[in-house]
Order: sequence, then C-alpha cells, then structure tokens
Amino acid sequence: MSSNMTNAVLSLVGGGALAILLLIPVAAYQYRRDGRFTLGDITVMLSAAVYGLALWAYTMLPLPESGYSCVGKQLTPGATIREIQPLRGEGWATIVHDPAFLQVALNLVLFVPLGYYVRRVLGRGIVTATFVGLGVSLMIEVTQASGLLFLYPCAYRLFDVDDLTVNTLGAAVGSVLALALVRRRPDSPRPLPTTLTLGRRWMGMACDLLFVLLLGATAAVIYRAWVLYWVDGEIHSWIQTTLQWGLPGLVQALMVLTAGRTVGEWVVSVTTAPRRLPLPAARSVKLLLGVAPLLALGAAHTSWSTPTLFAFLFVTAAAPVFTRDRRGLSHLAADLDLHVAARTSK
Repeated sequence: MSSNMTNAVLSLVGGGALAILLLIPVAAYQYRRDGRFTLGDITVMLSAAVYGLALWAYTMLPLPESGYSCVGKQLTPGATIREIQPLRGEGWATIVHDPAFLQVALNLVLFVPLGYYVRRVLGRGIVTATFVGLGVSLMIEVTQASGLLFLYPCAYRLFDVDDLTVNTLGAAVGSVLALALVRRRPDSPRPLPTTLTLGRRWMGMACDLLFVLLLGATAAVIYRAWVLYWVDGEIHSWIQTTLQWGLPGLVQALMVLTAGRTVGEWVVSVTTAPRRLPLPAARSVKLLLGVAPLLALGAAHTSWSTPTLFAFLFVTAAAPVFTRDRRGLSHLAADLDLHVAARTSK
C-alpha cells in the first residue's frame, strides 16, 4: 500500500474515532447554543475530524527510518514558485507534470477546507481564516523543521517559506468559496425548540451508551496498565469488570438520583418532572429500569447476556417512537414527564 493510501486510511479511521470522542461535548454545545444537532452538524463534525487527521498525516507522515538523510531549509521567498515550468518559459502544456506546480497546487488545496471550517464552525470570515491558516501552516513548518519537535535529530521534511504563503492563501480561498455554502447566522438568536423530538431522544441515548463505553474502557485500560507496568501483578477480572461497568454506573446513578436525568439527557438538554410518585421514588425507578439493566447485562458474562443486551437496547430505542411525549419505558414506569430544559439562546 502506498504512503498516500495509508495516510487516507489513517485519516478516515482516525477521524472517525476522533469524531466519536468529540460527539458528547459537541452535542452538548450544539443543544445549548441552537437547541438542535442536525445531520448536517454531525457531517461537519465528522468531516472536520477526518480533515484534521489528514492535515497531520499528509504533512508529517511517513516517519523516516533509521539512517535517513537530513534536509535543509528553503528560506528564499518565491523560490519554489519560480520553479514552476511555465514561469521558466517551458509552456503551460507541461504544467500538470511539473513537480514544483504539483507541490504548490496540493498545498493550496490542502488548506482550502480549513477556510471553510473557520467560516462554518467558528462563524468567522476571511481575515480570521487567513490568520488561522498562517498559524496552522507555521506550526506545521516548525514541527517539520525541528524533526517532529526534536524526536528526530534533524528535519526529515523540507521547511519551505513558500509553503507559508501558499497554505495561507489556500485558507483564504476556502473562506471565500464557503460564502456560497454557509448561510450567515442571523443577528438575533433563533428561539430554542421546545418540542422534544425523536432525534433528540435518540441522540441522548447514543450519548448515554457512548459515555458508559468510553469511561468504562478508559478505567479498564488504566487498571490493566497499572497492574502490568507499575506493580507487575496479576490482573483480576472481577476488578476490571467492576471498574469497567461500575464507575460509569456510579456516575449515572448520581446524575439520575440528584438531577433526575442521565448523562445523555443532560447532553441533549432534557429534564424530567415527576407526576404522582414522590421524587426520590420516581428517580429510583428510572435508574433501576433505565441504565441499570444496561450496566448489569454488560457486566454479565453468560451466553444469554449479549443477545438480551441487544434486545434491551432495541426496545429502549423503539419505546419513544410509540409513547406519548417521547417517553421511554423507564419514564413510563417512574411516571416521569420529559421536557426540553428551559434555556436562553446566546
């Protein structure tokens, strides 16, 4: 597999993983700012994560093997650009095969998406995009010139002052092109939605599941690393299982019993209100029939636990489709109402 193909695969896989890690904080921000997290927002988050990994991969990889030759620096402004063949009188027909032109063109294209994301995500225009492009380009060039921040004894990629100009221009061009794709934000904030949608409920459930898996996996990995590399002892499966499912379970239990909502419901800015049951009883029922079965089935190591877990997840996701006000089974049993949390848009 060529290095370009390897970088592409790394960008897609790594960008997807990065987007998953960013889902909870980005969703929480979007629901508090706009009251919604649309498919377009998710697409922008995913593509931005892939682009960020691609920008790193195509400017830093492949890493050199031992015995590589050090490269110098190109500090003369315009020297690389003047190497393009038509500028040397050899005709425009040869430009597509000219390495100097390809280097300049690819650097320009590589930074065009950055200008788009500055306008789409940050809501800023060409001036900010130009400075961001210059800053990111300078950071890349300094990292290359320092041998990946001195991990290598000398630079394995050329520091080219013309790259700063071309990259910055690419970001500015991207910002201009984004004018046709990005709608201007209204001067007055839109009113936040008050209706609890099915998409909002599903996003909350997804964030709950993701929170449990990420926090549990992190706790398990830290425990295994501590046993293997610090104390050089034996890994006990019951301790790992307790940490993997008990720690996120503890956080979820505290959230439900004190605030009446799970982590995922907090992310999507949804709150609960009791009807007839006393508040402590209603929240206890919600916990026992909501996240508790997920944690118990995840921690169980039996032949029936996995299919039962998938069945539970399916029923949990399907319940808001058929229940009034998008309530889930635990909310029905606990006699809890679900509401969009009251917030003011900024």
